[in-house]
Amino acid sequence: MLMEPYQYRCLDESILLPFLKKYVFSVLHRCIPYGVPANYLTLVSIIVIWSCFLYLIGVNTPDDADIIIVFFAITIYVIFDHFDGLQAKKTGTGSPLGEILDHYSDVFNGSIILYLFFRILQIELGWIFYLVIWANLVAFTVTYLEQSIRKELYFGKIGSLEGVILILIILGSLMTSQGKYFWLKYTMFDVPLHTFLVIGLILGVIFTVAGSIRRLQHLPKTLIHYFLTGALLCLICFYYQISWYISFLVINVYSADLILKSMKFHLLDAENPKPDLIVYMLFLFLIFQQFFEYEIQIGFLVYGLAVTTKVVWEIGQIFYKLRTYWIWWNMH
Repeated sequence: MLMEPYQYRCLDESILLPFLKKYVFSVLHRCIPYGVPANYLTLVSIIVIWSCFLYLIGVNTPDDADIIIVFFAITIYVIFDHFDGLQAKKTGTGSPLGEILDHYSDVFNGSIILYLFFRILQIELGWIFYLVIWANLVAFTVTYLEQSIRKELYFGKIGSLEGVILILIILGSLMTSQGKYFWLKYTMFDVPLHTFLVIGLILGVIFTVAGSIRRLQHLPKTLIHYFLTGALLCLICFYYQISWYISFLVINVYSADLILKSMKFHLLDAENPKPDLIVYMLFLFLIFQQFFEYEIQIGFLVYGLAVTTKVVWEIGQIFYKLRTYWIWWNMH
């Protein structure tokens, strides 16, 4: 059951959102019929970005057509990701179900966008990829852990929206020969340009974590536990050269588990969020692997699928509890 009557509390200080909301999102949103539920718009954004993700997995070397596909897929995702909030406000149908569907899907969608970006820039899916995915998930986890404590969602001046817009600008420039040369071949101090983008992301995560700790006025033990264990998990994935898709799964679901627990604690009568403990079984597996000839890749895959099953089960329970908030069609 809900802890208290639902009220969406969010402080968004994004530097781009006011402009985009006034001149882009709100203008385009006028084309959406009143009867369309906000959750349908969220589902459109999810389907588009996941379809692009599955498509690009099957592409060996992205070409010019793939750049255009990814550009428009991310553009549609961003637009519909903001349409749902506008529609919920317009129709007065904001709900905890909509909040979880919207914000929780963004956790995975953010990782997918980074994957698409790496593939288009032809960056090897190695340790830099793991680092970027992990840093992005740390920012998400800190944000929702803070929400579970302060009961208010906070987005800083430079956040995910600004990052996605930067990615779209770079993708747009890649449609020109000059842009291709600049981003794919040009170096600064013999360092590829994407390295500076990674540094910028890391700095952004540091500011996000520092800002959260400042607002909370303490460093939650859950965050320390999550960060140390998750960082070790990323290092192990790189050390054992785990396949990128298994590492992608493992790193994402480890963070997604804690984020979902934080949302449940905030919106439902649930227990305090704590990091996943199944990961320690994976660590034990790696210790025993030194004495027995186990296939390491399989161990990571089993862990990823186990946590995925756990997360899917919990999502199903949440949707069942909040099923009364599902709207098939808005009536005037």
